[in-house]
Amino acid sequence: MIIHSGDRASVLLGPGGERTTIRCLARRGMLHSECEAFDEVRLDPGTRLDLSGRDGTEAAWYVLSGSVTPDVTPDVTADAPPGAPPGAPPGAPPEDAPGAPPDGPVRDAPAPLTARALVLGRHGDRVRLTAGPDGAALLCLTLTPPAVTRTLPPRTPSIPEEHPS
Repeated sequence: MIIHSGDRASVLLGPGGERTTIRCLARRGMLHSECEAFDEVRLDPGTRLDLSGRDGTEAAWYVLSGSVTPDVTPDVTADAPPGAPPGAPPGAPPEDAPGAPPDGPVRDAPAPLTARALVLGRHGDRVRLTAGPDGAALLCLTLTPPAVTRTLPPRTPSIPEEHPS
C-alpha cells in the first residue's frame, strides 16, 4: 500500500469553473490488497462529479460534510429482458407494452445525502454526485475487480521467528 500524507491534490475544473479537488490518500501497491484507492474528494457548491466505474470495480462514497445528491446508474449489460428498457428489472414489460412508461422505468428523484451517509457504486456502475449549496467533502474507497483479487496469492499472517538471545 502506498500512503500519501502530503497536501498536494489534483484539481479538476468544470465548464462553468466548478472545482473538484481530489487528494489521493492511499493506492494499492503491488499485492495483498483489495483496496485499489482511498481518495479525499472536495466538491464546490453545485459541482457535478460524473464517474464511470471500471468494469468490476466497486466504490463506497462516504459523505464527510456538506451534501450531495447521488444518481447511480446500474450497469445495464445484464438481466434486462429482451425489449425492456435499459436498466429495467427482470420481468419488466417491453418498452412498447400497453401502459409501459414512455422513457423506461419510473424512478424516484434521489434525495440529498449529508454527513455520515454512504453511496455505493457496484460493479462498474456510473456514479454522478452533485454537491449541495455548501459543497461537499467525501472519502472514496475503490475496490479492485474480483478477477484481479482472485489472481493474488493467498494472504497469510507472517509471524516472525523467535531468535534466541
